[in-house]
Amino acid sequence: MGFIGCGNLGSSLIKGFLNAGALRAGDLVVSDVSDEKLRELRKFGIETTTDNKNLVKHCDVIFIAVKPDIVESVLEETEESSKGKLFVSVAAGVSTKFIEARTRARVIRVMPNICGLVGEMASCFSLGTRASRADEKLVEKLLAAVGMTFKVDENLMNAVTGLSGSGPAYFYFIVQALQEAGVELGLSSEVALKLAAQTAKGAGEVILREGKTLDELTGMVCTPKGTTIEGLEVLKGRKVADALRDAVKAAARRARELSR
Repeated sequence: MGFIGCGNLGSSLIKGFLNAGALRAGDLVVSDVSDEKLRELRKFGIETTTDNKNLVKHCDVIFIAVKPDIVESVLEETEESSKGKLFVSVAAGVSTKFIEARTRARVIRVMPNICGLVGEMASCFSLGTRASRADEKLVEKLLAAVGMTFKVDENLMNAVTGLSGSGPAYFYFIVQALQEAGVELGLSSEVALKLAAQTAKGAGEVILREGKTLDELTGMVCTPKGTTIEGLEVLKGRKVADALRDAVKAAARRARELSR
């Protein structure tokens, strides 16, 4: 299995797959223009190269994990070696149709996020016209090993990008605000950060495991004339929900503008 590109997203997938036992270091070949990034992966026993064409020639499944504006040049470089291969693209906004028009490979498009690094990724995938059922099962198994995944129609990928692809940054923003509030109230920066992060983690797990509606879960935390209601009234007054919805839509709109 090959990876072309090992930036933040590519390396988080690689390390996530290794940590989950979904792949072994000896199963991987990784290509990148940065020797510094490759040197980091060689510590895990992963074979590295700067030759994309040779990587595609010797791998059966290739993850395309470069920036969207570089995808076309990578496809042109590897087109001759791509017949019979499965290309799995994680490049935001790049359609399976675009890749299929520039390669002989079967194609699956994936929108992951960096949380695969700790086995908590939220992702979606869409099949190109040449992808087989076996390809689908392989990619679904890999993605499920590092989190939760869903098959969606490709026309929904921009929505996925705005929600879960960009989503970790929204939560980091919120956690930072909670941390700062804790510090202002006298907590140490470290304790405030860990309290905020663990609260976010725990709240997410409760949603996924308890099977209750969000209104029901909110009611479990709130009591009449209690502390939580006071906080929620501030959030409602500042229209925080509107801001978050607008953030997701803005990211999705940008993904649509960059699409090809």
